[in-house]
Amino acid sequence: MMTVAGSDCSAGAGLQADMKAAHAMGAFALTAVTCVVSEAPGLVRGIQEVDPELVADQVRINLEHFPVSAVKTGMLYSPAIVRAVHEVLAGTGIPVVVDPVMIATAGDRLMREEAVAVYEELLLPGAALLTPNLDEAAVLLRSSVNPERDELPEAAARLAIRYGCPVLLKGGHLEGDCRDVLAGPDGRMLGEWNRPRVRDVSTHGTGCSLSAAIAARLAAGDGLATAVERGLEFIAAAIRDHLRWEHPVRVDALKLW
Repeated sequence: MMTVAGSDCSAGAGLQADMKAAHAMGAFALTAVTCVVSEAPGLVRGIQEVDPELVADQVRINLEHFPVSAVKTGMLYSPAIVRAVHEVLAGTGIPVVVDPVMIATAGDRLMREEAVAVYEELLLPGAALLTPNLDEAAVLLRSSVNPERDELPEAAARLAIRYGCPVLLKGGHLEGDCRDVLAGPDGRMLGEWNRPRVRDVSTHGTGCSLSAAIAARLAAGDGLATAVERGLEFIAAAIRDHLRWEHPVRVDALKLW
């Protein structure tokens, strides 16, 4: 599988997390770097965009030299990068898992506002799976408030019908226990998962790791619902078995192996 995403120097999110998750799920992970991000958990200090043509050529050379069975996109950041990635992937028939990375856990924007419309026009229609969290779902639904727990199935269905692709709406940011719902492109519910929240743990990169894990399982031949379920189980274990440092403040990290 291949991940097209930003580089997180703290290795908790971005393509570093994608690689660890994909390898743990049995895939060899190729990469195409879209941005270099200077960040630590809870802090984004700088973003340097990679030239869009270089991004496109990374994707292109991987497709030319490896039997890529699935692609995951993460942080694409700008309209030019979205267009460049779309132009290379269009017509390949390779399933693409789209993690719509828009806002960091720390609250920083990871996609330029003007890129959202291009993203919706080019990348989302026909995706193998769209994996928004509640904040991202609100942006895509043009809503000023996030979906509530009992609104998740309806919100997932609306997104699926709007973009013509399956949607895994992630409820990890809900108060209380976690709820995730999977809607097919016609809006029909394909699955729902409820899990108790792991308390007193603050990790970042769960969305990146989950989408990469799902793409890895699709590359291995799993059906969509099976790949989603295995990905969710993997992330739940990674959170539960997290790593922790105190240097100089507490940092939690997913255990992705």
